[in-house]
Amino acid sequence: MISLYCKKKHKHKKELCSVCQELTNYALTRIERCPFMENKTFCSNCKVHCYTPIMQEKIREVMRFSGPRMIFYHPIMALNHVITSKREKERLKEVKIKKILWLILGFIGLGLGALGAVLPILPTVPFLLLAAVSFAKSSDKLNNWFINTKLYKNNLESYVKGQGMSFKSKVKVIITVTLLMAIGLTLTLIKGIYILCIILAIVWVIHIVYFTFYVKTYKLD
Repeated sequence: MISLYCKKKHKHKKELCSVCQELTNYALTRIERCPFMENKTFCSNCKVHCYTPIMQEKIREVMRFSGPRMIFYHPIMALNHVITSKREKERLKEVKIKKILWLILGFIGLGLGALGAVLPILPTVPFLLLAAVSFAKSSDKLNNWFINTKLYKNNLESYVKGQGMSFKSKVKVIITVTLLMAIGLTLTLIKGIYILCIILAIVWVIHIVYFTFYVKTYKLD
């Protein structure tokens, strides 16, 4: 694009002018230092803009001029750029939607986990785990904020680090899951879905065995 721009705009037929050569060298240096080069397609699809404001404006001018003309000089490259850019925009749109859904799940988990810390009926750990996973997949800022809250440190940090759970937290989790499984088993028995009953029963047994024997219990100071 730069060579086409220089040839048509600056009338340099063989070699690039000093301005265009400087821009080319700058672009190549940015490409060499780019940490996303192995995965990204074109710089225009990159979410991180590493060019300085002056160089950004220069490269935009080149792209505005050369972009429409590329179809005549390099048609395959131009079509590939259009198709790849369209796919990348669709992918980024999907990623954005997924992040929004993870954020919603994260705040739901955070809200229920906060209620569980106050109400003895609700478990705290499963909902806070949901919040931790959701924030980690959606936002680095929210994830860093969450893991530094007292709610996380008092209820989930020890479990995540493999130190276990308090006896009270274990009881909350087991009782809640048992109640939910009981409701599920009752409904499936009424409808006569016996295979699903067996699956729910197996899940319930695994849950009890896991939290009873595999998750460490620590005493609160």
